Amino acid sequence: MRRILMMGLVSFLLSGCSTSPISASNADPVPPSRFFAFSSNGSSQLVVTRDSGMFGAGCNHRFYIDGTLAAEFAAGEVARFGLAPGKHVIGAKPSAACGGGGLVETEVDLKVGESVRRRLSVTPGGITITPTAY
Repeated sequence: MRRILMMGLVSFLLSGCSTSPISASNADPVPPSRFFAFSSNGSSQLVVTRDSGMFGAGCNHRFYIDGTLAAEFAAGEVARFGLAPGKHVIGAKPSAACGGGGLVETEVDLKVGESVRRRLSVTPGGITITPTAY
């Protein structure tokens, strides 16, 4: 009986440690006070949405493009960045208020006129940046 209760408790706790994707159209825009670089003007567009959900919601996440701080995301927010076509390194890490932490990076390759979407998720293992259909 204890084993069943423990398994139920672990499942409950793990389900609380996930975030949920949110579509760019339903997410709140990153406010201008936390949008620092790469305005939406550009021949290609990168749309980044941070998941909604309680896990990690108390911490903002800093988002970098080619080593430049571009925006700071709260849970459930979206930002659109205008970029030149070509390869760009994008990264994210918790804000300084949450202890900073390791920078996670990946690469995007944009074509002229293309709009690419990426998702910022928070897992028990840290931040991830992945392609998204949302």
